[in-house]
Amino acid sequence: MNIATDLRFALRSLRSRFGLTLFAAASLAVGLAAAIAIYCVIDAVMLRSLPYPDADRLVQIRELSNEGHAMNVAGPNYSDLAAGIDEFEAMAGYGYGSGTVQAGEQTVRGVIASTVGGFFQVLASTPMLGRAYTRDDREPFAVISQSLWQSLFQGRADVLGQRVIVDGERYSVVAVMAADFAFPESTGVWIPYRDDIGNSRTAHNWRVLGRLKRAGDLAQARLAASALATRLKQAHGSQTDAENFELTPLAEAIAAPVRSGLLLLAAGTAFLLLIAITNTTHLLLALNASRSREFAVRAALGASDLRLAMQVFLESLLIVGMATLGALGIAAAALRVLVHAAGESLPRAQGIRLDGASIAISLVAALAIAVIATLAVLWSTRHTATMATLRESGRGQSPGRQQLRTRGLLLVAQTALTTVLLIGTALLARSFVQLLNVDPGFNADGAIAVQVSQPWTQDAEVAAETARRYATLMQEFAAIPGVSVVGGVSSLPLTSEGANGSFFDGAVSNFDQAPPAPIGNAEFRVASPGYFEAAGIPLLDGRAFAETDHAEGGHVAVISAAVAKATWGDQDPLGKQIQFGNMDGDLHLLTIVGVVGDVRQHGLDREAVGTVYVDLAQRPQVAAEFNILVRTRLPMAAVMPSLRRVLETSATGIPYSVRPLAEVRASSLADRRFSLLLLGAFAGVAFTLAISGLYGLMAFAVGQRQGEFALRQALGSTRQRIAALVVKGGMRIGITGVVVGAIGAVALARVAGNRMQGVPTIDVPALLGVCIVLLITLLVACLLPARRASAMTPRDALM
Repeated sequence: MNIATDLRFALRSLRSRFGLTLFAAASLAVGLAAAIAIYCVIDAVMLRSLPYPDADRLVQIRELSNEGHAMNVAGPNYSDLAAGIDEFEAMAGYGYGSGTVQAGEQTVRGVIASTVGGFFQVLASTPMLGRAYTRDDREPFAVISQSLWQSLFQGRADVLGQRVIVDGERYSVVAVMAADFAFPESTGVWIPYRDDIGNSRTAHNWRVLGRLKRAGDLAQARLAASALATRLKQAHGSQTDAENFELTPLAEAIAAPVRSGLLLLAAGTAFLLLIAITNTTHLLLALNASRSREFAVRAALGASDLRLAMQVFLESLLIVGMATLGALGIAAAALRVLVHAAGESLPRAQGIRLDGASIAISLVAALAIAVIATLAVLWSTRHTATMATLRESGRGQSPGRQQLRTRGLLLVAQTALTTVLLIGTALLARSFVQLLNVDPGFNADGAIAVQVSQPWTQDAEVAAETARRYATLMQEFAAIPGVSVVGGVSSLPLTSEGANGSFFDGAVSNFDQAPPAPIGNAEFRVASPGYFEAAGIPLLDGRAFAETDHAEGGHVAVISAAVAKATWGDQDPLGKQIQFGNMDGDLHLLTIVGVVGDVRQHGLDREAVGTVYVDLAQRPQVAAEFNILVRTRLPMAAVMPSLRRVLETSATGIPYSVRPLAEVRASSLADRRFSLLLLGAFAGVAFTLAISGLYGLMAFAVGQRQGEFALRQALGSTRQRIAALVVKGGMRIGITGVVVGAIGAVALARVAGNRMQGVPTIDVPALLGVCIVLLITLLVACLLPARRASAMTPRDALM
């Protein structure tokens, strides 16, 4: 009955201060919503178990080079791993990429995974329809995803046994996977690799999965893999790159690309939540400060400490409850926006949602916040006796010193956390600007990228016909008014797509036998005449590809400067011959005819790597997917309609996409832009809360001390001195918080160091800039209450 009475009293009390109550709930709701949303993301991407039986037994295996660089596994090394490590129950290799899938008259583009070994047995996944192929099956079987089943076969029950054409090859559908099976990410069809996996130990073609016999066998498996790598190095020497093998739990491997970014966002969210909690606690202190006399009177009349604590707790719980309801609604909407903005940069994004577990955790967190706020209010009065409170809070006197001290400490903490968040955002923003200024090695301005694709084929004649069709398409593009040059390449820069591997001296011509030591390592790209000019890649020496480089002539190559320097040093590479047939199976020697500038193939934050370019007409085998660059003198919008008309008439049956080349550069920065926008939003909210918190404290203190200020004037103090007194008190809190925050930011800067391109972890300009801006804003927040304090008149002291 007492609780019901206290609850009604708490509701009346909060309703009488509705504006302050609403602001407290709103500020906490923002912090809680951010925490709930980021928790849902981290839970789906990093914490939640993979949707496979005994997922803790799944391990990703990669090779490690002498420099510690992780690579895919070479075919023969995979065979040795599968046969030589007893701790694994099953092992499989896979590769994946985009391609065409046709059923009847309908053709779609999707992700195709090619597997070796017991792929579905490793994942222990059962199809929703049919039976997945096994390592012993040698037939052209295909397993399709549920989404592909719906789009190509309209969900028909008779899909099993139907024929699909995958990259030009016919397969029979034997199974349909369940909707939650999506490995690798977004795969539409899985097919067995029915050819020889190769005998080159430097061709890193396979991603490898293993299923341990027992979850605790990982350490022993790592020792066995390390011993195997030692034996392989002793047996094959420079013919293998594998100095060791890296074994990583699959869940960790999937989350690894975004782990640092998510942890950075989690830190920002934690700071924002702490700021929101301190702001709410401060406002609760303000709510209760004016009632200190009321509580003292109630205590004098016999109210127990528990009864008074319950009153404070119920008021805190009501405010936190309002904030939690609002936070859940904001978080649900924020998650939809967040997943859309992240695009494909977030793995396992389909599992990001506001579920029962996250709601339960939110409610527990809300209860904890209510308890913390209650304890803070009670702590602020813990040393104050009833009579002392009555004296301190008497008519016309200032609020209790203990209460002001507690609220001041909270605002110092709030300002410090805000400073850390603002400095972190400034560092990330400077890093982002540095990346924007990085030279990618090509010029995206005025260029349009047209991606076209045909089924991959091993038939040399079909591949040559595909290359001729692409050449015809480029000629038609070149005839469009306003187009200056057209060229194409198998994989665009900055996309991390395309093959790479070791190349050999021109004396190597037989890859059926173990080749000698390679002379270099490089990316492998197929390009057409005009590509370097269309992409804005400078020609440094020799010549580029020309129309006279035809299939019947000697095969030529253009290399980047990094390949020339790493392989031949100061020697002239022109005229040198290399063998790079392990990339496409073509053993024609390549004569180097030109040197071009280096291009960043794997991102603006990765150094430019050496690249070997071969001619499309001579080496069309790996150019089933091709990217045509159209450079125009006119605005791109004026050329786009003509491009699409050519594609509609001359590219019948060829899936294509058109986008400005600048979008490729923008896409490479998507994850960093995403982190910066979120952290910037957190910092903006934190900044607003900190400034409003300090202004609220100063305004409340001035209101409580108006009699004191009027009395000071009556005793001879000037208005300027009174204003300075208020500003001094507020800025003491602000400066302390900013200094503590700056020290904390410097200490924590190393946590985000790997996310900062070209920016030192102790960045003095960013540090000083944030501190100055924050101090100026805090000064403005203090000036307004100071002006009000200085306007008090001696007459107010008698009222």
